[in-house]
Amino acid sequence: MRASALINNNLKIEMKKIIAFLLIVLTVVSGFALERYASRMTPDGTIYFIMSKTLSKLQGIKHFEYDMTLLSWTDSVTVNFTFQSKIMGLPTELYIKSGDQSYRCADYSLLFQDLKKNSFEIRVTSKFLTEDLEKIIHSDNPPMFVFPQGDQEASAAYSESAWKKDRKKLIDIYNIYLYSKSKKL
Repeated sequence: MRASALINNNLKIEMKKIIAFLLIVLTVVSGFALERYASRMTPDGTIYFIMSKTLSKLQGIKHFEYDMTLLSWTDSVTVNFTFQSKIMGLPTELYIKSGDQSYRCADYSLLFQDLKKNSFEIRVTSKFLTEDLEKIIHSDNPPMFVFPQGDQEASAAYSESAWKKDRKKLIDIYNIYLYSKSKKL
């Protein structure tokens, strides 16, 4: 009888360990799924960093991901993006299309360019007006990043479902940004 009680006790301990491990894994995974941005206080104000997002609707490129940074003391948003293309070099122009509206970027530059398998990996930094970002994120239309390279038009866009999911979070972050600007946080 003692042997069976000992085995039962050991099984209960092992089950508790397994359950604890699964709870930790679920907590970590759900934390990563929900954590899309970070904010940091600086002497000048607050920085809001929106983590990398990979877009799936691609034309003329193999891969596309972007991230954004809002600074509470400026009226622009920095959008960095990385894409893979058969064409080497900086896009000839850059804009974000939302529905029938286009928001042009006047200030963009190459951060780096590298080889990745059979294509070029290109990272670009750009600035957009925060008022344009506000219009884009308040639109039901999924945004499309458009950046011609030579005579080839390249683009990356949100799918409808991904935009529905991300749009609410982007609006929340933007509202926090606006509040910090008004309160000089």
